[in-house]
Amino acid sequence: MKKLEILKVGPVTSKSGDKFNFSEADLRHMAAVYNPTLFRAPLVIGHPSEQAPAYGYVSALHYANGKLLAEPAQVNPQFAERVNSGSLLSLSASFYSPSAANNPKPGTLYLRHVGFLGAWPPAVNGLAFPEFGDGGHGTIKFSDNSRLHFTANTIPFDMMKYV
Repeated sequence: MKKLEILKVGPVTSKSGDKFNFSEADLRHMAAVYNPTLFRAPLVIGHPSEQAPAYGYVSALHYANGKLLAEPAQVNPQFAERVNSGSLLSLSASFYSPSAANNPKPGTLYLRHVGFLGAWPPAVNGLAFPEFGDGGHGTIKFSDNSRLHFTANTIPFDMMKYV
């Protein structure tokens, strides 16, 4: 499967308002410390509570070209269909803080989950959005969220009443 872009080098503000400025070294370190036998981060919808289901897992993290990439595994076919339908266009990664008591690798930012977002915008803009392909043995295609543009001709008919 193609990897998911979950974080990039540069400044980012978390959902709670904390500011970070991630370097290439930071992302490389996050990829290096990730160990799915220690804790396997789930693929989820949004940023759920502890009782929400997992729709897949992250088998590995990689660094390439200024981005932290998550390698998806065991992706639920119905979840893949939902992503393909366009209802979950953005990704948002959640990390354990280095000092969190439940952090599997204390002292580091450790991946907690990868959330697929619907209407809520991600904290990190400019990441590719996922599409699970049905013709490529579970491959994922990406494009930039900023390229989504709607006109009166491309908005579904039943949504026109809200424009």
